[in-house]
Amino acid sequence: MSLSTTNSSITTIELSKPDIAISYIGRFWLFLIPTTLSIVCCLFLLFHLLFDRTLRHALHNHVIIVLIFMCLIWAMTVAPATMHVYLFNIVWSQTPTFCMIWKFLDSCIYTSIAKLVAWASIERHIIIFHNKWVSTKIKRLLFHYTPLLLIVICDIICYAIITPMNDCNRKFSYTKPFCDYSSCMYNSISFMHFESFTGAVIPSLIIAFGSFFLVLRAICQKCRFHRQVHW
Repeated sequence: MSLSTTNSSITTIELSKPDIAISYIGRFWLFLIPTTLSIVCCLFLLFHLLFDRTLRHALHNHVIIVLIFMCLIWAMTVAPATMHVYLFNIVWSQTPTFCMIWKFLDSCIYTSIAKLVAWASIERHIIIFHNKWVSTKIKRLLFHYTPLLLIVICDIICYAIITPMNDCNRKFSYTKPFCDYSSCMYNSISFMHFESFTGAVIPSLIIAFGSFFLVLRAICQKCRFHRQVHW
């Protein structure tokens, strides 16, 4: 058997192998049930958080409201488009524009949610232990509203610029989720490391340490004031 024939056989086998063992129809049902429940849950929470004046004005709920809105957008846009591929083996709209918007929404929402949860882990320390930092309108604008806006706006601008970059002429596959598309920026190892650290590693560390030290500080403060810790 010639080398070219062997390579061709290997390539054929690799292309025929699924990326994971779950079939497309199995993935469709795994998406459908949790996504439906997620939409109902998001609407229920938003109803209570937005229509209850006390909850709506509570500073610690603002980041939660933004997170729920982003989850709802994902569940009503990215998830249905993905389920369509799993059910019909074809992308909903076979155009590069649709694929880029689909990829943009997924990337932007994913990284924004991680950063917002990380910010929430920091902001809890400010609200609980340093409430003077948000005691006036100017301080609330500086330490509360500005970080929220910056996280969301920066990610929107970043991925709005990155996603359409296709100078390397990457092909779109209309039988795979996100059309199997990624920006040419991902050819850069430096950018991939930057995105990984800023969108996953650093937020994960902040969430872990922020939550741990919040509990630790609460216990220490209770002990210092000789109060019982009520969980």
